[in-house]
Amino acid sequence: MKRFILAIKVFFRILFGKPLPPELAPPPPPPRPDGAVQLLTILQREGRLVDFLEEEIGSYADAQIGAAVRDIHRGCRKVLVEYFAIEPVLPGVENATVSVPSGFDAAAIRLTGNVTGQPPYRGALRHHGWRTTRVQLPNLPPLENPAVLAPAEVELS
Repeated sequence: MKRFILAIKVFFRILFGKPLPPELAPPPPPPRPDGAVQLLTILQREGRLVDFLEEEIGSYADAQIGAAVRDIHRGCRKVLVEYFAIEPVLPGVENATVSVPSGFDAAAIRLTGNVTGQPPYRGALRHHGWRTTRVQLPNLPPLENPAVLAPAEVELS
């Protein structure tokens, strides 16, 4: 009898364009991978960043490291340009004098040194900071395992 009543409810909800009852609502979509993991996957694919960071580089000569870093830099920079729009938080060059107004965003500007009194503050810009104005990571295929940053590669002979 319960199924019969449910069928009548569904019929009238569909007929009048209302949502289905909770017991028949479609299941929520599977969770998407965390953006951080997805970004690591892309940085590994394009720049082999994880390989580099996991490698013990103490025994390599500076020239060997420098040659490897050029390729890593090129690939990782490509990822930033393709998937993000990034701009400085504060325009200007290092060591330039800047003003920090009252009501500034403490997440965007970190004050260091002798911080006393109330804003506005004047000081030397040590780093202009970075912020994103666009993040556009690609959609992942639904069957891809989000925990795998890079698949193992096996060459068969």
